Amino acid sequence: MIDIQSVGFEIDGNKILENINFSIEKNDFWLIFGPNGAGKTTLLRILAGHLPGFLGHVRLDDVNIRKLSSRNLARQVAYLPQEEGIMLPMRVMDILLAGRYPYGSLFKSYDQRDYRMVHEAIEFFELGAFLNRDILTLSGGERKKVFLASAFVQDVSVFLLDEPLNFLDPAASLSVIRMLNQLRKKQKTVVVVSHYLEYFFPHVNKMLAIKEGKMVYAGERIFSAQIFQEVFRVSYGQLNRSGRNVLYLDE
Repeated sequence: MIDIQSVGFEIDGNKILENINFSIEKNDFWLIFGPNGAGKTTLLRILAGHLPGFLGHVRLDDVNIRKLSSRNLARQVAYLPQEEGIMLPMRVMDILLAGRYPYGSLFKSYDQRDYRMVHEAIEFFELGAFLNRDILTLSGGERKKVFLASAFVQDVSVFLLDEPLNFLDPAASLSVIRMLNQLRKKQKTVVVVSHYLEYFFPHVNKMLAIKEGKMVYAGERIFSAQIFQEVFRVSYGQLNRSGRNVLYLDE
């Protein structure tokens, strides 16, 4: 689905990413991890089409993403950045409808398919109680649900999320992870950048470890004390509970 070949990125001659190679298949759940400054967010922004000046090649369904318009790319890939940025007062319902922008124009009003996608998102993410609320009045976890729902409304096949658990309490974090697992049941592909290995490790099927802009490992999810030690310089342990692999900091 997404083929990443020899991808690199430089700023003023400084290498942020170097020779990144891996492939994301349909219905994968990838965890990308590494220390601060490793290049994780840069990689995600490249996959989202926000940094066209990268080195190498990224192909989405065999099409070079450089040849895709922002509108066409938004019909296939949704990107949720780490920072929410400056938010204006806006009803949740209006935010959800705005998720249909890749399919509209200045001269087109919303049609039945637009409203059908919005109502499916409302049910899927359990947002019925929030529709007339101002986004600024919601908690961090509630806002994450709204933005995930807005991405869902785009009717994309790939979700790219940068640190989606930042500033969330454990209950809200688990709620987000449950929603991502539900997306996979709908045959969606999910790629997450996160420091929260303990939360995501039991759920993903693939992982990419990056350090200083270079790949340490890319492939099937495995427990490797060596990889975690090389990337973070701390030790992780693993437990098996009810058939799930649970990761913990072993210090």
